[in-house]
Amino acid sequence: MQNKNEEKNTNDINVVPRRVEVIYTRKTRERKIYMEELKEVRKRRHKRFMRRIVDSIGPSWYYELSEPQRRALDTLEFSIYQDVLEGRPSRTQQVIRKLGLHPRPYKEDLMHCVYTGRKDPKQMLANLFGLMYGHSIEGKRADYNLNAKLLLSAILYLGRQNLISLLQNKFHVEPEQPTEPKPEIKIKSVPKSPYLEEMIAVLYKPPTPKPQRPPPLPNLDSLNEPYEEEPIIRKPPPLPPPPPPPKKRLPRSYCDKLAGIMSIGHKTSIDNLSMKATAPANSKKRRKRSSKISILEDRRRSYGIGISVPKKIRRKKPVAPTTGMKISQYLIQGVYTVRGKPVFVLGNVSLLPPDGDMIHGGYAFVNGECINIHCGYRGLPPPPKPDPCDCVTKWHDSVFKYIEDSKCYCDHYYDYGNDGTFMPDELPYFEKPTRNTPFRFNYDTIFDLDDKRLHVQKVFRKLWDTDSMLRCNQDSTQDKKDKKTKSKTKKHSVTSLGQNVKPEEYLRSALRTMKRENVAARLPDIHLVPELKEWMRRRIHGPYSPKQRSLFLHKSINDWQKFLTLSLKGYGHVYPNKYSKYTGHTNWVHKHELNQNFRTYTQKYKFELFKSFAKFNNMLWPTMCQAQFPDKKFREIYYSYLCGRVEDLVLINPYSVMETAQRKRNLENKRYSCFRAIERTE
Repeated sequence: MQNKNEEKNTNDINVVPRRVEVIYTRKTRERKIYMEELKEVRKRRHKRFMRRIVDSIGPSWYYELSEPQRRALDTLEFSIYQDVLEGRPSRTQQVIRKLGLHPRPYKEDLMHCVYTGRKDPKQMLANLFGLMYGHSIEGKRADYNLNAKLLLSAILYLGRQNLISLLQNKFHVEPEQPTEPKPEIKIKSVPKSPYLEEMIAVLYKPPTPKPQRPPPLPNLDSLNEPYEEEPIIRKPPPLPPPPPPPKKRLPRSYCDKLAGIMSIGHKTSIDNLSMKATAPANSKKRRKRSSKISILEDRRRSYGIGISVPKKIRRKKPVAPTTGMKISQYLIQGVYTVRGKPVFVLGNVSLLPPDGDMIHGGYAFVNGECINIHCGYRGLPPPPKPDPCDCVTKWHDSVFKYIEDSKCYCDHYYDYGNDGTFMPDELPYFEKPTRNTPFRFNYDTIFDLDDKRLHVQKVFRKLWDTDSMLRCNQDSTQDKKDKKTKSKTKKHSVTSLGQNVKPEEYLRSALRTMKRENVAARLPDIHLVPELKEWMRRRIHGPYSPKQRSLFLHKSINDWQKFLTLSLKGYGHVYPNKYSKYTGHTNWVHKHELNQNFRTYTQKYKFELFKSFAKFNNMLWPTMCQAQFPDKKFREIYYSYLCGRVEDLVLINPYSVMETAQRKRNLENKRYSCFRAIERTE
């Protein structure tokens, strides 16, 4: 008994109560829902963050250039001048190489762009862009590759200072005319007692920095022109599919054999003409000269055989033989070769009687024989015209019966017999059939003479069809609201910019007038460039306060923390492709082929890796706030640890000691090295 009780107690301990199980399932379900919602919230937050970073970069084609790239672009004008004198683009090619273009343009295309843009390096790069992509720099694309971004950013860098100077002239500060204050004459009153004299007490206050206010904007009436954004240039449609291959044709020798054509040649004779090699003029390959024995053997083989040697040429389309007379019939007896050309042999040629009657011209005696004179045939009459259209008889019989029975002889109301169409504003005398109603006449229009009623009906139908009756009150209420708001708000300057104008809108309107003076002003969405936006913001709102600078610092720190988490998740990492040719068992026989394939494979992987690095570095740059607080030394330090060209990206081979040492030496020469600190000696 004791053993049974002990077993029951142990079973009761292991059994989970029903209430606990229900609570556990409910809690786990709530936890699951909460985690799914949290995942969705984080996903939306990440999308919002990435959208903000991409918008802060600027236009879709903008790419921040490093200091070596900028120094190379500074020498572009001198390089173009020297290359035009020498006639070869050697120096310009080095500038394009340092800019980071990959693959680079050909020398002929580059020299053509250098000559056409010899007066302005920006125009030279614009011509190169049009030659590479088939459209001008003004065309807006939804996506740009790395070469297009580098070219457009180089054009912007070369024309940026000129754009800023033009903007300074556009938004110049109008000098204020100083007004001389009028001196105030103070009459000193003599106090009755010396104790009643005024005494000045000085209170010291620490100096507080006053915010620097920007100067007022000039008159902007010249920016009052309407503006329309250019549509995005779509990618060209794919090429049409190739035409189907031509139908397979039988060789001519086979057709000649079926037709019974026999080509009998003369006796062979070896002469100087037959021994000459007949090679085409355009062929570059030299054929061996044939000997006399081979010529004899070829001629003997082809002699006496009815089938000619087939030639791999495209024969002409066969044309049927004709006698030149339409009323003739014939049979083809065969085909013979006369002087090397096939000729049809016709037989049983007969002339059919013509359609018209023969015109008899009388008789004539020639050498005692009577001959009929045939003057031709009479022409047949022209074919009869078709019967008139019976479209009137296709109408419904009941409709015309009703019209004939109730026709008005005064010809007043009916429109029967009118070939024209009804005007859209006029009321027709019949109603068109619909899905639910049949065709019927409008008796009110036919028998009613009240013009007022007809006019009201016409206006009502017009309003009902256009659906304007339902929105009459909305327009009136909206007009009243607009009048109220207009009366309360203050009047602004007469411009097309409106109220609460952003710096981008000022830039877009101002840069539109500078397209003839500067090529860089033609770039699409140039008003979104961070440096130009910051200049315009500083001109309107003034410099930043210390509090705003601290906010920029905190914002940059938070963005870098988010990018650090993204890098830990593998954002921007390029995984190498796996090819089956590099797997499996190999030996020394495949060494050369594997090395050749591996070189092309590593070159493609380096290019994909460089594009990923360039995209990630361009996303990190706006978080440095260099558009707001530029620093040349910081740019040099930032880009010293990053790759500027595909050639600088190195994949180290750990199995080659010499290559590893050479790459290490190159990296040590290029990187920034800090001096050792001076330690104090006690």
